[in-house]
Amino acid sequence: MTDHDDQPIDIHNAQQLGEFVAQLAGAADPDAPAITLDTLDGYMTALLVGPPPSAPIQAMDALFGEEWPAALEAEEQTEAFMDVLHLRWNEISDSLDPQLLVESPEQMQLVPLISEFDDETKARLLADGALTEALLQRLPAAGAMWAQGFLQAVDDMGSWELPEGDAARDLSLMLEAVEAVTLAEGSTERQDYINEAYEQPEDVDQNALIDDMLFTVQDLRLFWLQQAALKAAFSEDGGSAAEH
Repeated sequence: MTDHDDQPIDIHNAQQLGEFVAQLAGAADPDAPAITLDTLDGYMTALLVGPPPSAPIQAMDALFGEEWPAALEAEEQTEAFMDVLHLRWNEISDSLDPQLLVESPEQMQLVPLISEFDDETKARLLADGALTEALLQRLPAAGAMWAQGFLQAVDDMGSWELPEGDAARDLSLMLEAVEAVTLAEGSTERQDYINEAYEQPEDVDQNALIDDMLFTVQDLRLFWLQQAALKAAFSEDGGSAAEH
């Protein structure tokens, strides 16, 4: 789980949220795609970055289906869950404050909840029986589940489409920076992206891709605010022209 000293988050709240997500995932259809804390965090971040008004409940419905509250209601945990969910939602929202992003464009404001399975953690999970060697081989790279959650929200919202032009090309390039984190290490697709996007591709590892993804997500927040401002200005001009 990633943290930055200059933008602390409530670690206890994040741990509680992770426990609730694991509980909900355990109660979900076993054939459904696996949902993790990383997935939820990335999904909620995209909701806060993108153009339409949104709420964290949208992420829950999209990831777990509309019947997800039943598992919590049975244990009388709904209120506790909503408290930790909204606290995390507000943390993400605060980190995406436009004034902060404009005043300090080189500063990382986002503090994503990204699970990191270092060698010690893997050994402990194997010893506890929580992880098998087969599952260990299938663990996605750090940041991949967060990026997948973000991109799933983009697809689900259906509001990130722009007419062809410079803005559409800029958006496509920014989303490629997010998708790059999901590409398998050693794959041709990943190496082709790195070779094209970086002047010194030999220095680029997963951590570098994650950092660039997060800065890109911050840029996306300002991008969509700019698009909204341009749309509003265009509407006002159109309205004024229609009146005359």
